[in-house]
Amino acid sequence: MTEYAGQGEAMRTLELLWGKAASPKRGPSQKTSVGEIVTTAIGIADSEGLSGVTMRAVGRELNRTAMSLYTYVPGRDVLVTLMYDQVHAELSGPPKTGHWRKAILTWSERLRELYSRHPWLLEVSQARPALGPHEQEVLEGLLRILAGAGVATAVRPSVTSALYSIVREAAKRKVEAAAESEQGAEWWAERAKALDAVAPDFAERFPESVAIARRQSRSGDQPWLKAAEESFTGAITLLLDGVEARSD
Repeated sequence: MTEYAGQGEAMRTLELLWGKAASPKRGPSQKTSVGEIVTTAIGIADSEGLSGVTMRAVGRELNRTAMSLYTYVPGRDVLVTLMYDQVHAELSGPPKTGHWRKAILTWSERLRELYSRHPWLLEVSQARPALGPHEQEVLEGLLRILAGAGVATAVRPSVTSALYSIVREAAKRKVEAAAESEQGAEWWAERAKALDAVAPDFAERFPESVAIARRQSRSGDQPWLKAAEESFTGAITLLLDGVEARSD
C-alpha cells in the first residue's frame, strides 16, 4: 500500500516538522513528547512496516492512550510525515569526498542503506515531499555536489529524479534479495529443472538472458545479491557518464 507524506493541515504539520509547534501542557497523563512518539513509531515501522503504525499501537508502546497522543500529533497521517523526515536525519551533511562522481556514488550508497535500514520508507510515495529539514538536507547535499561539478541548473532536476529512482529501486531489490537468499538456491534449482522440461529450447530463444544468468551464477553462492549490487553501481555509472558527456 502506497502512503503519502505531507498530509495534514499545512501550518500544523510544518510547525511540527521544523520544531516550531508549541508544546502542550503536560498533565499527569501526558508525560511524553513529539520526539518520543516519532521515535517509537519508527521502531514499530522498522519491525512491522507502516501498516503496523497506528496511534493505538504507539500509545501501547508508550503506556499511553491513543487519545493522549493527539495532544502532540494531530493524527497518523502527520505522524508518518514526521517519521519520514526524521529518519533522514541519519544522513547528516553531504559526503566529504573529492571527485564529484565519487561523491554522488557515496550519496547514493548512503541513501540506499537508509532505505535498507528502514524498508517502510519505500512504502511512502515520492509524489510529494514532506518538506521537513532532514529530508531537505539530503536533497540539498546532492544539489550542491551537482552544482560544484558544473552541472547546469536546468539539468539538475532530471539527474536528481533519476538518482532517486535508481536508489529506491536498488534498495527495494536489495531488501527482496536478502529475503530471497534464504531459499533462493532451492527455488532456482527447482525452476531450472522444470524450465528445461517445458522449454528445452530456452537457451536458443533467449541467448542474451542466459549469458547474463550464467555470468551471475559464477559470481558466488548468492548471485541474486551480486546482481542487485552490480545493477545499482552500473546504473549510477551509466547515468554519471551521461551527465559528464553532456557537461563537456
